[in-house]
Amino acid sequence: MRASVPPAFGPVSSTSSTPAISRLQKRLLAEAREVVEQWSGFVSALAKWEDDHLLDNPTPEVLADHKATVERCLAFGRFLSFGMEKPDFPDPELAEMVSATQSALQDSLRMWHTPRMSKAESDRILAVCFPDES
Repeated sequence: MRASVPPAFGPVSSTSSTPAISRLQKRLLAEAREVVEQWSGFVSALAKWEDDHLLDNPTPEVLADHKATVERCLAFGRFLSFGMEKPDFPDPELAEMVSATQSALQDSLRMWHTPRMSKAESDRILAVCFPDES
């Protein structure tokens, strides 16, 4: 006796899918969009927070909290992008939103948590680039 796939789930040809799988996929994509939009919106809030708290001599504790927060957001983004980076992902706009948000978060991490140029090095570069203004 041959076992068959339950009708709700298969068989699936390359040109059709079953109603149950289609409904699940549609629901998952809608929920994923909502999650991605909330997570992506965090970048704007983070930029404002950075302006308010990191521009004027932040404490090491504030910098450490910021770094941990951004790293956690990046990890969440890696989780989101895992399935979305496939070429056949059905919502390329959503995948691009995840990629752009990841890039913005990586930029934030680099901008605030890599060694900064010293004043002497900055002055030297400015003098080389703008010799008439020294």
